[in-house]
Amino acid sequence: MASQLRDADRRKELGKMFMDVAKFLATGGLISGILTNKLTFLNGLVIILIVVILGSLAYFTIRPKSGG
Repeated sequence: MASQLRDADRRKELGKMFMDVAKFLATGGLISGILTNKLTFLNGLVIILIVVILGSLAYFTIRPKSGG
């Protein structure tokens, strides 16, 4: 029981990390590309794709609380 709780906490933290990386990539990558006028359509598409993948990983990593 204690190991399941410990693993749940680890999964939650890993999911949070994925979400943080996705947020930083989205804000840093897209905004800096727009401000420097070096954001091409392909670069923007790749950034958005990576953000969606990381967001999906975070969503499936963090399990919903099981309650009765």
